[in-house]
Amino acid sequence: MPPKKMPLWAYFVEGEKQNSSHSKAFCKGCLNQHKPALPNVIDVDAAGDSDAAGSGSMGDGWMAQAMTQITSVRGVRASMAAHLVSCPFASAAAKKAAQSAREDKKRNRNGSDSEDETTPPVKKHATFVAVDKVMKQSELTVFKGIDIPFNSTQKELVQKQFLRATISANLPFAWTVNPDIIKLFIMFRSRATDVMPSDAVLSGRLLDESASNVEKQLKKDLHGQYVTMGSDGWKDGYTVTGVTAAAQGKVHLVDLIHQRGKKKDGDAMCEAFCGHIDKLEATTDCTVVGYVCDNDGGSQNGRKKLVILRPWVLATACCSHQGQLILIDYLKENPEAQKTAEESSALVGWINNHERVRDIFDDVQTGGDPEKTPLAYLSGNLTRWTTHSIAFNRLIRLRAPLREAAVARDKLIIDAQVGAEKNKKKIAAMTKEAKQFIALLDDPRFWKRLQKLAEDIEPITFITNINQGDSTRADQVLLGFAGVFLHFKKHKIPSVAKGMMQRLEKRWAAMDQDFFVMALVLNPYEKLSRFGNDAGIDVFVLEGILLNLYKRVNSRPPVQPLTDAEQEDKERKEAAVSAAFLNYMSGTGPFASFEESRERFQNVHGDDPILVWRQFLNSTDVSDLADFAILLLGIVINQGGVERVFSDMKIKRTRLRNRLTFKKTEKMSKVGAVIRAENMAAGLTTAREPRKNHDDSRVAELIAVPKYADILENEDPADDNTAERVSSRLVNSRAAWRKLFTSWAVSARQEEMEAEEDEEESAMTVPHTASRKKWLPRSLSLLFGGKIQKEPETRRPRKAFNREELLMELLAAEHSDEEPDDGELEGSGDDYDGDSE
Repeated sequence: MPPKKMPLWAYFVEGEKQNSSHSKAFCKGCLNQHKPALPNVIDVDAAGDSDAAGSGSMGDGWMAQAMTQITSVRGVRASMAAHLVSCPFASAAAKKAAQSAREDKKRNRNGSDSEDETTPPVKKHATFVAVDKVMKQSELTVFKGIDIPFNSTQKELVQKQFLRATISANLPFAWTVNPDIIKLFIMFRSRATDVMPSDAVLSGRLLDESASNVEKQLKKDLHGQYVTMGSDGWKDGYTVTGVTAAAQGKVHLVDLIHQRGKKKDGDAMCEAFCGHIDKLEATTDCTVVGYVCDNDGGSQNGRKKLVILRPWVLATACCSHQGQLILIDYLKENPEAQKTAEESSALVGWINNHERVRDIFDDVQTGGDPEKTPLAYLSGNLTRWTTHSIAFNRLIRLRAPLREAAVARDKLIIDAQVGAEKNKKKIAAMTKEAKQFIALLDDPRFWKRLQKLAEDIEPITFITNINQGDSTRADQVLLGFAGVFLHFKKHKIPSVAKGMMQRLEKRWAAMDQDFFVMALVLNPYEKLSRFGNDAGIDVFVLEGILLNLYKRVNSRPPVQPLTDAEQEDKERKEAAVSAAFLNYMSGTGPFASFEESRERFQNVHGDDPILVWRQFLNSTDVSDLADFAILLLGIVINQGGVERVFSDMKIKRTRLRNRLTFKKTEKMSKVGAVIRAENMAAGLTTAREPRKNHDDSRVAELIAVPKYADILENEDPADDNTAERVSSRLVNSRAAWRKLFTSWAVSARQEEMEAEEDEEESAMTVPHTASRKKWLPRSLSLLFGGKIQKEPETRRPRKAFNREELLMELLAAEHSDEEPDDGELEGSGDDYDGDSE
């Protein structure tokens, strides 16, 4: 008995075989259009009776002639349904049947294409089929899950969740076709392979759809917002430039651009920066008010040219990089500190590189208790600046057990160092090296120098952490500079104090002082409170600086020339901004109520100045000033967001996945950022606690201008950003430290030379104004000097000791962490007063 034809054949006439499996199908509606206009000629029946059209066979009569004049389709459901849907001669019933056939196919993707099973089913991924077959074997000891089919909506949701899981857990796309993964899902539900996407679908259609949705959401988020753009370079086989956009405290990846073969001179970089700005403004309808990049030769020149071409863009160098540069300055000004850092790095490297030696120190740490876990001996990382401070502080913390092991177990340490070596020369070299480090550990002068080094670089690393946050403001950066300046102003070594002050002043002179100073003044919680008595502040001069900066930011050329009415309105706004600023400085008018309730408002809402200014946007008299203040305070002046994107890319483009294209990596980064934000908002993941690299009791003492602890709460959980994208390497030897310091010094020297050349052309990157000549530029010493400093604590005189007390004191000191006074040797008896016998 022949198989039953599918219902769509009722609207087609079957012709000759097109191939070994399928026949040609001729639409009856199309055939009727070629019916001869003669009497007694019967139409092709819509119900499918074609014998009436001829003399008993398909080759007889007018139908055979008509078949040569129309185009046939392949006799499968998809082709026949597609023809009926679009055919102008098909009946309504035929179109309805075709639509129904299409829906049936969607509901059963794995079914046959025809009821007679002449068309093979849609193929699954080969691995899915193979695993399904294996799971059907009777001798298999595993079980299959419940047999419930998925509908189309469920399938779509499941596949989207597969993509989210892949990106969120940083899994390879091919994990869904892993046989054991497939078996696992089949154990939950036997039809799991019906909805599991293959690696091609996962990395193709699903990723493209999600990335497209992210792009649409980005356009909504940035629409009408003030945006700060940033860019930085990265090398991973190819040179890539990452471009980000920051708005409302969030950083978004905008683009990844291949830089192969492109120039990096000032003109080329300026053209690239302008292209980034134009593209973002055109696609999102935002307003780019700031641009941040590196301060190397090409980027620096390109940034300065950008300000000349587009003065309304506040372009600055990345301030998070200043921390490393200031650290280099300190090491250059203090050779003793540089030597101590080199010795400390070599010491930690020696301990970590000799396992048996490390075991001895660990045993002293734990007191021989196997249940206790010894602290690790940390090494500074080449590409993470703050790790050097952390490593030095850890070494200081382990001072007591390290010294105890060096003194009490020196022979064991030497034996562990030499090991089974038989060569006499090598034994002598190893013994000499071990004795040198043992002597270093027992040298109190080394520990005193290390303590001074750690105390000096801690404020530098502190502002580095602050300056790399996604919401770091210009006023915070200025206060950080001032704090480090005042810290080194009080340094005990005059040459270090003088040298560091000069270097910090030079870095401050290269910055856009109008922008940074006005950002601090427009912080309603600060205003002028941080400036010293020597600043010589004049409110009217500040008003002039503010107005010039306001005009500069609003100097963007209009699409059409301004009419007289529009010009008058522009001048009215400028006058309103000036009047509102004077009211703001005096705390009168609309600002009077805030001054009265400032402390209460701060206790409830925190010290975010942007939140305060948002409350004045609806006030007619001060709305323009409020909008301008939000613009200045919202500019993020670091590349931390770009650096974190590169860190994320290094996680995704691993050694085993190095064939991922950068466009696909870009999509993965964008989708992954949205997934992390959604999970954080839903409470599914916990934000990492702020780093505790600094003792809470010392935070207020690190810098003379406090209020920085809360800033660290906004720091991204990702690792510290990096100055150059090189493989992370630990500094664990003298040679490594010298190489690191030399590379840093070369970079700093190159920047200084470029800065000196630029000073000959122009002292600043912004146009000069009359107000600047009166007050700005101004040194940090004048801006923040003249404050009443805390009087140094007077040292209490030591009491006289008798012999017994002296011996007890010396014995206790030998087993304590107390450092000897300057010029005193441990156990020397310098404290002994012979007259007290």
